[in-house]
Amino acid sequence: METKTAAQELELALALLVRSMEAIYRLRRYPLERSHHLLLRTLSEGQRRSSDLADALLLDHSTIARQVSALEKLGLARRKPDPDDGRSDLVAATAKGEELCAATSAMRVRRIEALVESWSAEQRRALVESL
Repeated sequence: METKTAAQELELALALLVRSMEAIYRLRRYPLERSHHLLLRTLSEGQRRSSDLADALLLDHSTIARQVSALEKLGLARRKPDPDDGRSDLVAATAKGEELCAATSAMRVRRIEALVESWSAEQRRALVESL
């Protein structure tokens, strides 16, 4: 019998966690789709250039451009010229985007709290620090 390495066990555990979170997302009907939520969460720290968003979210610039355009069409984000660099735009969440992001975050946190409610505070902190 082959013994799995810690990396192999972690790869499986993370894959199952991601699958579970995606299933919850589909079933729970969150106010925002996952990609929009992640982008708006990043913007909750303040307006940013598209290139900074791409770097922060590990996405290419064309993907960010499409996502920002989609958010603009939904009234969840807006672009304005960057005063420090006329070639760039700054992207900011709108009040509606902030509201839906907060609602989605609250729903997600409640689901995660339910998943780890039997864990000790030390176990929860250890997971956060490990990730």
